[in-house]
Amino acid sequence: MANSGLNGTVANANSKGQPLENTPLLLPCPVDADDGSADEVSSERTSDSQELWQELEQPWPSTFERSIALLASPVIRPTQVELYTKSPKPGSTLLALDRRQNLNRGFYTPDHGVVPPTRHHSDRDGEFLKGVAKVKSLDFSLSAKEILGARTGQQLKQQRKAQQARDYRAKLLQNKEEEDGVMSPGYSREKASMRFRKEQRKVEEASIEEKSSFLQAAFNLANILMGVGLLGLPFVFRSAGWFGGFVCLCIFGLITWRTSILIGRELNGDPRPGNCFFDSPFKSPLQPGSVPEARMFPPISSFPDIARAAFGDTGCLILSVILYFELFSCVCIFFVTIGDHLHQLFPMISVSNHMIMVAVVSIVPTIVLRTPTLLSYLSMIGTFATIAVVFSVVAASIIEGDISEDVAEKKGMEMEGGYHGDFRPEGLALALGLVAYCFSGHAIVPSIYSSMEKPQQFEQMVTLTFSVVVGCCLAVAIAGYYMFGDMVEDQVTLSLEENSKAERAMKALTWLMVSTAFSKVTLTMFPLALGIEEIVAPFLTSQRLVDAASATIKLVMTVLALCVSIFVPSFSLLCSLVGMICTMSVSVIFPAAAHLKMFGPRLSMWEKLTDWFFVAVGLVMAVVGTVATI
Repeated sequence: MANSGLNGTVANANSKGQPLENTPLLLPCPVDADDGSADEVSSERTSDSQELWQELEQPWPSTFERSIALLASPVIRPTQVELYTKSPKPGSTLLALDRRQNLNRGFYTPDHGVVPPTRHHSDRDGEFLKGVAKVKSLDFSLSAKEILGARTGQQLKQQRKAQQARDYRAKLLQNKEEEDGVMSPGYSREKASMRFRKEQRKVEEASIEEKSSFLQAAFNLANILMGVGLLGLPFVFRSAGWFGGFVCLCIFGLITWRTSILIGRELNGDPRPGNCFFDSPFKSPLQPGSVPEARMFPPISSFPDIARAAFGDTGCLILSVILYFELFSCVCIFFVTIGDHLHQLFPMISVSNHMIMVAVVSIVPTIVLRTPTLLSYLSMIGTFATIAVVFSVVAASIIEGDISEDVAEKKGMEMEGGYHGDFRPEGLALALGLVAYCFSGHAIVPSIYSSMEKPQQFEQMVTLTFSVVVGCCLAVAIAGYYMFGDMVEDQVTLSLEENSKAERAMKALTWLMVSTAFSKVTLTMFPLALGIEEIVAPFLTSQRLVDAASATIKLVMTVLALCVSIFVPSFSLLCSLVGMICTMSVSVIFPAAAHLKMFGPRLSMWEKLTDWFFVAVGLVMAVVGTVATI
C-alpha cells in the first residue's frame, strides 16, 4: 500500500524495484507560518489520506466485523450505531479518484499529502506533466531526481520551523500568567489543541472501560447461540425421538464448543491455550515469533481475516459468500416466524399476506431510519424474548404436564404406540440440521473475543457459556416434547399459544416472538446490505449515490427474502437447510481446517486427527444431510 509523504513513497518504489524516475511523487506541503500551524494541518490531512487509501485498498469484505457487531451485543449503545451501519466510502475507480483529488484544483493537481495509487497516463498526459515539471510548482508531480534534490532543504526548513513553533509554545506555557502570553494567538491555539487531546484521551479511556468483562462476554455469546433456533428444539425430539434428539444436541454442542475454542486460538495467533499467556494479544510487548513465550502470529480480529490468513483471498471470498448467504437465509426464517405467529393471532389472514405486510413495514427502519435509540431497543427485545421462551416452556411443562393425548384428540388424531418416540433414525438429518442452526453463532465469536477485557480468558468463558446454553437447550427441548409429544409444532410457541390454559400469557409471548423476529430482520439486514454496498461503492462517486444504492440493496434483499419465505414457508425445513449448508461450513469445517492450515507443524497428532475428523464428518453431514432433508 502506498504511504503518504515523500519518504514512504520512495521506500515503496525501491522495495518494488521500480525506477525512481517513473514513480509519481509529491512534495510535502510547504511551511510558511512560524507558529507550526501548517505542520498540524499537514499531519491531519496526511492522516485522513492514509485512512482513505487504507479503506479503499482493503480486500473484501472490510465492513463485516464492524457491521456484525450489531448482532454481537444484547444492548447496542446509541453512539455505536452510526459506526455499525455506516456505508463504505464511495470511489476507488480512476474516475472517482480523479474527482476526489481535483476538487476545484485544476487538471491533475492533487491535494497535499495524498499519494494516490500508481496509474498509467496517456502520451498526452505525459507531455502535459513534462511542461508542469519545468515550472517547479509544488502543486504538481515532479520527477524523483528533482524531488530528491529539493528534499534536504525542504526538510531542514520544516524541522527548523517546527522547532521554533515548539519553543514558542513552551515559552508561552511557562509565562501563561502574563497577559501578553494569554492573549496571543499561538497560546489560544495551544489551549485548543490541549483541550482536543484531553477529549481524545477521554474517548480512549471510555473505549477501554467499554471492554466486556468475563460474565458480560459469556452473556453476549449465550444470547447469540440461543436465538430463534431455540423454538425448534422440541421438534428435534419429535423427528429423532428421545434418544436421537438427546444425542444430536449433546454431540453437536460438544463439537461447536471445540470449534469455538479453535477460533479463539486462531484469533490469538497461537495453537496453545489462551491461558498460557499473561497478556492480551492486542497489547503484547513480545514480537510474534521472536521468543518461545511469544505468539506465532499477530492477532486477528475478524472472521474473514482468519480465512485470508489460512487460505488466501480465494478462501476468504468463499467463506464470505457463505456468511452473507447465511445472513440472507436468517432473514427468510424470520419472515416465516413472523407469518406463523401472526397467523396464530389473526387466523382470518393467510400466512403469506402476513409476511408481505411485515416485509413492507420492515423496509421503513432498514432503509429510511437509522435511529440509534430504535436499534438499541430492538437489540434488547431479542435478549428478553430468549429468556422468556426458556422460562415459559419449562414452567408450562411443569404446570400442564403431559397433554399430548388431549392435543391429539383436539386435532382429531390418534397414534398407535403412544405420542413419544424413543429413536427414529429417519429423522436424524432434519434433527441435526435444526440443532446446527441453533448453534450457528461462530461468525460473531471474533467480535466477542476482541471486546473482552482479558482475551486470555476466552476459553474458560466459552466453556461456561456452552455449558449453560446446552443446559437451556435441553430444558426447552425436553419440556416441549414431554408436554406435546409428536403433536408439537416446529415452533413450540405456536403449540403453547394454541393449547395452554394461560391464554393471556401465551398471547403476550406470541407478540413478543413477533417483535423479536421483526427486530432480527432489521438488525440482520444491515450487515447483509453493507457487504453488498462494499462491492458497488468503489464505482460510485458521491455519498448521495452510495445512500441511494444502500436503500436499493436493502429493498431488493427484502423482496428476495420475502419470495423465498412465501415459496418455502416451513420453519423446520429452512432452519435445517441453513444448518446443514452454512453452519456445517462455518462452525465445523472451516475452524478445524483453518486450525490445521495455520498451526499444522506445531500441533500434536491427537489435535491433527481431531481436526481432520471434524472436517471429514462436517463434509459428510453437509452433503448427506442436505440431500436427506430435501
